[in-house]
Amino acid sequence: ILSSYGVMKTTSLALLLPLSSLAVPVPGGHDLSASCILAVSNGEVVTSSHLSSLSDCKAASSLRKEQIYAQDVHLENPDLWQNFTASWTVPPLPSNHAGQVDYHWSGFKSGEPEMGYPVLQPVLQYGQTGRAKWQVQSWYVWGDGGKAVTGPAVAAEEGDAVDTYMTLSDDGVWTVYARNGRTGEESVLTIERDALGCDCDFEWAMLVHETIMDAKGYCDEYPAGSSGIEYTNVYLDGATVAWEERVQKTDCEQAVNVDGEKVAFTWKN
Repeated sequence: ILSSYGVMKTTSLALLLPLSSLAVPVPGGHDLSASCILAVSNGEVVTSSHLSSLSDCKAASSLRKEQIYAQDVHLENPDLWQNFTASWTVPPLPSNHAGQVDYHWSGFKSGEPEMGYPVLQPVLQYGQTGRAKWQVQSWYVWGDGGKAVTGPAVAAEEGDAVDTYMTLSDDGVWTVYARNGRTGEESVLTIERDALGCDCDFEWAMLVHETIMDAKGYCDEYPAGSSGIEYTNVYLDGATVAWEERVQKTDCEQAVNVDGEKVAFTWKN
């Protein structure tokens, strides 16, 4: 059976197919060749040997629309982050489906809070497979390194509660977890630190509204309504933090509001 990325699923780790000409959007990175995205099942532990087949991967060329962190908050911890919780409610579908991709995620970034750097992230995604629907999926993406690993994609609908966490175990294994509260379905990515391929740790924490869409005239491609999306239960290593706010798109009156363990991204269609 083929996954959305042209990846052959088995009862064990995925076997990659040579579909290098197919460019796939990824959150927090660049387009990647489908053969450079490894899809694993819940409970499987990704090790360095599993990623050896991705050693020749690189970012794929693409003529896609603008990909940008439209709204985000971020914070650096030189002592490195280890735990991150966040919950949110799935917003309405966009009123206009124009081939856009819309990502909402919490994440740990290595290096800088910018596109292309390694990131662990539970993601709410719209249009990822080209369809006008929401999904929840756990990802590890190294855009500049040309590789990604995903847990299963879980269907979601407007109003569903999404609960997420990321944590590093004492033996050096990262868990990226997302759950649809309505259905109980989970997307779990478990990956050894040594398997990340970047010899990196994660000093940046982020909450992000990331978009792939037209650079102008895109407001009706955002989720419908003006309520935006609110993250709750936002704790880093068990505490609330003083986030740095950033808004890089303003055409739709995008704004960020931080209030303790809540972070809201708003816009107007």
